[in-house]
Amino acid sequence: MRIRAKRRVPLFEIIMLLFGLLYVSPCFFALLNALKTLPEIIRSPLALPEQLAWENYQYIFTGIHLAKPMFYSLLMCIAVIASLVVIASMAAYSLVRRRMRTGAFWRIFFLAGLTVPFQILMLPLLRQFNYLGIGYTYFALWLHYVSFGLPLCLFIYSGFMRTIPSELEEAAMIDGCTPFGIYWRIVFPLLTPVTVTIVIFWGLFTWNDFTHAYILMGTSKGELAFVQLWRFLSDAYVKNWNYIFAGIVVLSMPITVLYLAMQRRFISGLTAGSIK
Repeated sequence: MRIRAKRRVPLFEIIMLLFGLLYVSPCFFALLNALKTLPEIIRSPLALPEQLAWENYQYIFTGIHLAKPMFYSLLMCIAVIASLVVIASMAAYSLVRRRMRTGAFWRIFFLAGLTVPFQILMLPLLRQFNYLGIGYTYFALWLHYVSFGLPLCLFIYSGFMRTIPSELEEAAMIDGCTPFGIYWRIVFPLLTPVTVTIVIFWGLFTWNDFTHAYILMGTSKGELAFVQLWRFLSDAYVKNWNYIFAGIVVLSMPITVLYLAMQRRFISGLTAGSIK
């Protein structure tokens, strides 16, 4: 006699699916209303568009002039990511491989930076930048992004470097490779999974950031993408929600494509270094 297996109700999977749908619902809402006219949004924000209003996306570049701020945000992302990858990887290599008496102190010093929230630092930072004569400049914002992201990047790089066998570096040293050559030719290529993780993580943070850019740059001097979109939203008398939703969709596309293209490497980079 055959015993029928009891059907297991995938309760956990159903709950996670519902949470996932709830999480992506704002994205669907933005995509839906970005193709409507303003009267349609006011009348029925959850209904399908009667006619696709592609002119909303055209207005983003001709009316709000968002192309230039997007270019500046892209340059800021490239500058921040390149600086973090170079500085954090070299600092982590020095802390992990070089036997320094102060190595433990510097590791604790950088780890302590992970516990300091930006809300505590924003006013002292602003005063310090103004005192140095670099207040409300792109250089000040770049300097803040790099210093703010350095502790976490250093922590990730250090954890992965401890899994790299030191015999590889010893063999390269015997072959006559210089210390910098060992780092650049042997160690740095092995850090690719972690580097991809840092590129995606800090690319997402820098591109999507509004609070840091708004406080350190302001709306009059800083031309970054989300700050400029907020200027359009902050009008007290006119709220063109169709253009705002179109702007949100346009600004979300580049970083979404980057994350989807490198998703697998991002996950492997996060777990790299956790197991020897």
